[in-house]
Amino acid sequence: MRKFQMYIKRGHLGLKGLPIMVNNELKALWSNKQIIYSSLISPILYFLFYSVGIQATFGDISFNGTTVSFLSYSLIGIFAMSLFKEMYQCVYRMITDKRWGLLSLKILNGIHPAIYILGIASFPIVGVVIQASILYILSFFVGGSFSFYRFCMIIVFLMISVLFWASILICVALLIKNYKQRDFVMDTLLVPILFAAPLFYSFDNAPFILKCISRMNPLTYQVDAMRAIAFGIPDFTKICIVLVFTVVAYLFAIFCLSNSNFKNDEH
Repeated sequence: MRKFQMYIKRGHLGLKGLPIMVNNELKALWSNKQIIYSSLISPILYFLFYSVGIQATFGDISFNGTTVSFLSYSLIGIFAMSLFKEMYQCVYRMITDKRWGLLSLKILNGIHPAIYILGIASFPIVGVVIQASILYILSFFVGGSFSFYRFCMIIVFLMISVLFWASILICVALLIKNYKQRDFVMDTLLVPILFAAPLFYSFDNAPFILKCISRMNPLTYQVDAMRAIAFGIPDFTKICIVLVFTVVAYLFAIFCLSNSNFKNDEH
């Protein structure tokens, strides 16, 4: 409890609460740094063996009516996969805070809900940036890369996407009563969303029913926005949709946290 005394009797900390939250999340990440190592294995294997193999076998793919490299196309999809794997850890952090009363301790003693969400998102953001950076470096050796400037813009959109999903999932976490429910919700919510998005298949050539399902998936717009940046194909509509979705989700999460009674339902 001592390490959380910084929250008590300070009233509303405002922006001063952000470095406190980020510092705690980074310490948690560092104490579980094996998570970063294990999380790197899957995206690297996907890129080196799946993406490179498909590129060598079938060649390019269609995106927004333009033929592009499947290697670069799938690289963005792997970024999205990495994002979702990090969100599992994000939900774990949220449930832990709720389970042990740390969420209420932080919110009720100075950490504004808006700051809490930004702080909790720092854990997956660091993981996603590390994985994306390593994959980007690897892409240079197999010919599937794009300019560093575009990569930096993609990183920004990855961070925005993390904030969106962290906002959505924190609302879900407030409804979860135990760890069994957490695992059930994660498997039934995140996995279908991940597979329904055009991470590796061409949306242009997808069946009509798959297009309809994908268009209801926020991840589709996030991936398309990042690909539009990577390939230099402006798509301001999808970029604006991503930004609007994120703002709405963030505000909704703030509302949910502000009106939660933080009841501990764990048995």
